[in-house]
Amino acid sequence: MKFFTKEARIGLLVASSLLIFVAGFYFLKGSNIFSGEHKYNAYFNDVQGLQASSSVQVKGLNVGKVSKITLEKDGRVKVVISVSKKILVTPGSTISLASADLLGTKVLQLAIAPGATQLEDDAVLPTSIEGGILDNLSGEISPLINDVRHVVATLDTVLLGVNSMLNQDTRQRLTNSVASLEVTMNNFSSISAKLNNESDHLASVIRNANSITGNLAANNQQITNIIHNAEGISNQLSNAPIQETVKELNATITQLQGVMDKINSNQGSLGMMVNDKQLYNNLSETLKTLNLLIGDINAHPSRYINVTIFGRKNKDTH
Repeated sequence: MKFFTKEARIGLLVASSLLIFVAGFYFLKGSNIFSGEHKYNAYFNDVQGLQASSSVQVKGLNVGKVSKITLEKDGRVKVVISVSKKILVTPGSTISLASADLLGTKVLQLAIAPGATQLEDDAVLPTSIEGGILDNLSGEISPLINDVRHVVATLDTVLLGVNSMLNQDTRQRLTNSVASLEVTMNNFSSISAKLNNESDHLASVIRNANSITGNLAANNQQITNIIHNAEGISNQLSNAPIQETVKELNATITQLQGVMDKINSNQGSLGMMVNDKQLYNNLSETLKTLNLLIGDINAHPSRYINVTIFGRKNKDTH
């Protein structure tokens, strides 16, 4: 005879399934039937969407779950939490409702007070509600929104004032100014295009300028010497007796002017020769006669010059 019949095996399988189902059900409700837990109560005026089986955390670590949430007759919400026996919940500990993420998932934050005594089961924990991330952001953004509203109102006032100042003539002038600005920008674009076309020529000019500066740098010593020589000449000119020389030149000019005056006034031999026409004519006739005489001497030198080298023989006279 077999130890387990087919019917017994089926019954055992069904019982095991029921046990697993019940254990899972209570686990999802926040209870753990396989381990010991402490249960505590907390009262809130508003649980803000807290669900059964929500986490109970200590410094971010999950140490339990929400077992049960009920609405009391006095309007408060009673929350029963289950905390692992491994966690020592001391008298004076508090619990707060907080947001776990940006989506607003609610959790309970357990703050354990210092001490070594375990709080009794079914004890009531003092509660508080912490602002979530969105609540904190809302609290910080609200003043900023008020400032933005004030700025927008001020800007609206300024725009109204500017609009009242901009009459039809002013608007037309602004339109003309914008048109002139557009023409100016077009001119700048044209100039820029011309400069781009002349970029090679400009590059050549720059290279020539670089060459000139290079030559000046290479001949720096010679240029320095020239500047020193020019400075020396300038010093010599500054030290030269230019004033005395000018005075002497003026005196010489004065004397020469006196001589010219005497010549023009027929004073002295030179003045008489320059201004006496008869003397000029006589000198001219004398020079003509002298020229004729010189010409005749050249033509007939024997008439005027008689040279005997060996002596003249006396002719015998008979």
